[in-house]
Amino acid sequence: MAKDYNQLAKEIVAKVGGEENVISLTHCVTRLRFKLKDEAKADTDGLSKTKGVIKVLQAGGQYQVVIGNDVADAYNAILSTTNIKAAGEEGVSAVKSAANPGKKKSVLGDTFVGIVSGIFMPFMGAFTAAGLIKGFLVLFTTLGVLDKEATTYTILYAAGDGVFYFLPVFLAYTAGKTFGAKPFVSMAIACALVYPNIVALNGAEGVTFLGLPVQMISYTSSVLPIIAICFVQAQLEKVLYKYIPKIVSGMLVPLIAVLVLVPVGFLVIGPVTNLVGNILASIITSLINLCPPIAGFLMAALWPVMIIFGVHWAFIPVALNNMMTLGYDNILPLTVGCNFGIAAATLAVFLKTRNNELKENAGPSVISALIGGVTEPAVYGVLLRFKKPMVIVCLVNGIGGAICATFHVVRDTQISVNLLTMPAIYAVYGPWGIVAIVLSFVGSFILTWLFGFSDKILEQENAQ
Repeated sequence: MAKDYNQLAKEIVAKVGGEENVISLTHCVTRLRFKLKDEAKADTDGLSKTKGVIKVLQAGGQYQVVIGNDVADAYNAILSTTNIKAAGEEGVSAVKSAANPGKKKSVLGDTFVGIVSGIFMPFMGAFTAAGLIKGFLVLFTTLGVLDKEATTYTILYAAGDGVFYFLPVFLAYTAGKTFGAKPFVSMAIACALVYPNIVALNGAEGVTFLGLPVQMISYTSSVLPIIAICFVQAQLEKVLYKYIPKIVSGMLVPLIAVLVLVPVGFLVIGPVTNLVGNILASIITSLINLCPPIAGFLMAALWPVMIIFGVHWAFIPVALNNMMTLGYDNILPLTVGCNFGIAAATLAVFLKTRNNELKENAGPSVISALIGGVTEPAVYGVLLRFKKPMVIVCLVNGIGGAICATFHVVRDTQISVNLLTMPAIYAVYGPWGIVAIVLSFVGSFILTWLFGFSDKILEQENAQ
């Protein structure tokens, strides 16, 4: 029987405090992410017990309602049946109306994670698709199925690499909306950074602007420069719109923003953020090299916990910066086995239990984690519920992460990690990445089966 998403939308909106309590709404692969005026008005307990809702979290400066794979349907139902605005469309008045002296302010970490997720979430689908294309191209050329000199390869490589090459343009749009700048003006600035004639000057000596020396660095595939530029743009536009008459502001503000920020980007923001990125990459690499097994263990063991609180988004820009500055990323490869460990522990619960309701919950969660690489339904609906499987997954994944760090597993492109992408994972991560995946899957399944779950735990839970 098909779900009634309009009814689910109605219940969710009512329990977050009604339309009037919602500033804006966005979603990721499993969660509705509300920005509320007052989170105290939300009925968290009631919402957690609502059919169709897996979990409710307050993290990253957002009120997050975990729906699972049906999140897009719930999101569309809310937007179509209410006056709630999508994130980036709420308007200045809505943001101002959220100012509440009695409201608990978000901590710095929540604000940071909220900004990062707002910038990177919207285009992760295109990002993942492009990464998969590049991963399979590596595999096909390695196996001799495809010739790098063939025009077929050139076309497919453009399909895969285009997103990464023009990454600043994608980031400009999402960062502009996140910071409150005009996103298409942000994109115009980003286009200047990757303009062919500018790219041709990368590394060139003697480049000047009005007599001032310009350090020409590569902005294709870069992350930090355009994000910093969009932040400055948002502040500049606020000042300009305040003092420039409305009758001409629509023309003059974009003109001034572009004329000011393109040169400032090349002269100051680009070189400074490039230096910061290089220092950050060096520090992280040094820490991993200092004691690879411990670093790898901690990163992979804590990854499921990071997913719970949504802080895993903070590593996306760091990983992209590593690929830009080092040519590879050595952070996220440490977690390559995590999705499989989560899926395996949930599969053990699914096969071992005789409770039909638990089977109905665990079965789809296994498929979601293994095929879609989406682990929240398994984490919230099964592992956290019984606790022991969660501990087992963290420990076994940690061992896989230690192996990846010890044997220097890295990646040079962004790809999703699931059962369908195993050939691409092998091509990108190498054999030790596969070893970590097998270890996480087999270890989590066996230990959960033997020690992590039995129906007695379920009976004890029902008796409480």
